[in-house]
Amino acid sequence: MEYISRESWGATPPRKPFAPLTPARIKGVVVHHGGVPNPPSGVSAVIAYERHHIETRGWLGIAYNWLVDEHGAIYEGRGWFRGGATKGWNSRSVSVCYTGFGEFEPSDATKASIKAVIAETQNRYGDGLWLKTHRQFKKTTCPGEWLGDWVESGLDVPHNPSSVDWDAIARYIQDLKAQVARRPLSYRRRSRGEAVRIIQRALTARGFDPGPADGVFGRKTAKAVKAFQRAQGMLKVDGVVGVSTFTVLFIQ
Repeated sequence: MEYISRESWGATPPRKPFAPLTPARIKGVVVHHGGVPNPPSGVSAVIAYERHHIETRGWLGIAYNWLVDEHGAIYEGRGWFRGGATKGWNSRSVSVCYTGFGEFEPSDATKASIKAVIAETQNRYGDGLWLKTHRQFKKTTCPGEWLGDWVESGLDVPHNPSSVDWDAIARYIQDLKAQVARRPLSYRRRSRGEAVRIIQRALTARGFDPGPADGVFGRKTAKAVKAFQRAQGMLKVDGVVGVSTFTVLFIQ
């Protein structure tokens, strides 16, 4: 993942060193936005948020682990150290902030970079991570209506079907199927991660409501799986996504 380092954008050194993240404790990624209509652009926004966090909030430094601007540039906030943006979860999650206003759709470059940060986090800490928005943790509108809905729906696909690499998608689906064959997904197993998030998106597309596509196989997801299985008339209605349910969900 290419990014603009703290040194490069001129970050203020923290009053004391940031605490390192413990890989085994990381559970997921939380998406935020700056929350300011007509915000400053580029590095000016990053510097403005840092100033607010240090001078107004009294924090060690900028709170977010990573930031993405309106052009898709990625900035190192606290990087792979403990953040300060999600109360109660700062030592167990990685925060990524869109520096623009999430009430409206950001550029494709911005969305691609947010996905890149999420993918890099999964590469570092495992693919069993959930993906959530700040508003799922407290009473707030962050990260805005459009961005929040996009994240909670599991992130979208390219608008232009001709730009989609369908062969790559087919290979990806087969890889997921192999994962499910080795270890079926269920509420009892407390399954989570990218495979669960993809299944939640597929259920939603089929008209079944698993809740937000956050990668957590909770009770609502199990209920949606059972409803899907029941509607097929040929699957065991157990709320478990094994090979048979996966095949009908994605292949048929």
